[in-house]
Amino acid sequence: MTAARHIAHFNWATLRAPVGDDRVAGFVNAVPKVNALAERSPGFVWRSGMEAELASAAGWPLFVGNDRLIASFSVWESPEALRAYVYQTVHGAFFRRSDEWFEPGASRGHALWWVPVGHVPTITEARGKVDALAAEGPSEAVFTFAQLPAG
Repeated sequence: MTAARHIAHFNWATLRAPVGDDRVAGFVNAVPKVNALAERSPGFVWRSGMEAELASAAGWPLFVGNDRLIASFSVWESPEALRAYVYQTVHGAFFRRSDEWFEPGASRGHALWWVPVGHVPTITEARGKVDALAAEGPSEAVFTFAQLPAG
């Protein structure tokens, strides 16, 4: 039976230095390979690939004028598929080393929400979810990995 919904995932973090700086080169240089792995992973549905550019163009204050803020925006068939990619692939190794590349105390986080199968979420939708999560905390409409049942 096909699920009636998929899970959208938007995450962001502030690099310790601008793209092109040696301090973040290990991370930045791996992004294309890690993204390609996501696209080949079981349960992968969609990935934006233009997160920061779209967010800045849409006037999202978090992104406007911040050349060190990066983001990832994707849709997965299930929380289990997303978790497997995030924590059990090479992505997990980079995730565990994130303090090496991302500014401590700077803007960083993620938001998850359910979308109907076939729906491609927009950057405006992501901003609304991130803002709701920040203002009201986790809910049925938007949440974090901590609110997902173990899978």
